[in-house]
Amino acid sequence: MTDRLPSLRGIETFVCVAELLNLRVASERLNVSVSAISHRIQALEEELGILLFDRSGGRMQLTTEGSDFLEQLRPGLAFLQKATSALRKHAARPLLRISAPPVIHDQWLLGVLEGFQEDNPGVRFELLTSGRRRAAGCDISIVPVSPSTIRNGAEPLLDLSIVPICSPEFLARHPIASYEDLLSLPLLEALPKFGAWNMWFEAAGFRGDCPAPAVTVDNPILLYQATTRGLGVALGVQSLIGDYLRSGQLVAPLDIICNMPPPLGIIVHEGANVRLAKSFVAMMKRKFH
Repeated sequence: MTDRLPSLRGIETFVCVAELLNLRVASERLNVSVSAISHRIQALEEELGILLFDRSGGRMQLTTEGSDFLEQLRPGLAFLQKATSALRKHAARPLLRISAPPVIHDQWLLGVLEGFQEDNPGVRFELLTSGRRRAAGCDISIVPVSPSTIRNGAEPLLDLSIVPICSPEFLARHPIASYEDLLSLPLLEALPKFGAWNMWFEAAGFRGDCPAPAVTVDNPILLYQATTRGLGVALGVQSLIGDYLRSGQLVAPLDIICNMPPPLGIIVHEGANVRLAKSFVAMMKRKFH
C-alpha cells in the first residue's frame, strides 16, 4: 500500500464524469475523446484498487465507494480551485518595470508612483537603478540624453538645474548671502562625482579652486538625508527638491542656478505594457511641468 496521490488529471476526470454521469458530455467539457475519458477512469480505478462506477444495466452509476470518494474530494477540490484562482488573479496583475538613475529614486518618482497607484489599483512596480544588469528589459527607462538614446526614442524629460540647499537649522547657524560664504562651509557631494560643485561655483562667478567636499556619499537619497540633518550644504536638482522645500526640511539660500549637462530623457520600450507605460509617463510629465 502506498501514500502516493493519484493523478490529478484522473481525479479531475472522475469528478467531471461523476457529476455528469455521461461520458460524451464529460468528453466535451474536458475537450478530450470519450475513449480518453474511459482510459483515465480505468487507470484511476486500477491505481485505487476499487471500482468507482457501476457500468451494468446500460447506464453509468457511481458505486457506493465512488460516491463516498466524490464527497470526500469536494472540500479539497474547493480549496484547490480557490488557490488556483488567487494565483491566476495575482499573475494577471500587470507589472511595470522602471529603470532610472539614482538621482530620480527619491520623493519625486515615488510621488508619481503614489498617484499612479491610486488611478491604477493592482498594478505592480519594479523600480530599478539604471546601468545594472537587472534593469534590462524595462518598460520605461530614464536616461541621460545623448545621440544614441535619442535614436532609441528618448524624449526630453528633465533638465538638471542645480542649486545649493541646506537645512533651516544649518542656515540659522551659518548665514549664507553669497557664494563666498560657501567656501568656508562643509560641502556635501554624491558619487559618482560629475564636478557639480565646480560647475556651480563657476556659474556663480568664482574662478578659484573649489573646496573639497566634507562628506561624500554614494546615494543621492543619503545626500538629502545628510543635508536635512544639517551636515552641510549640498547641490539639489531644482525640479526634484520641491517636496523638501515645501515641507520646510530644506531651504535654498541662494538663487544661483547652474544647468548640469546632460538633461534626462525618457524612453518607453515596446512590449506588453506599452499602454500602461505611456500612461505613467504622461503623469510623470504632468508632475514635472
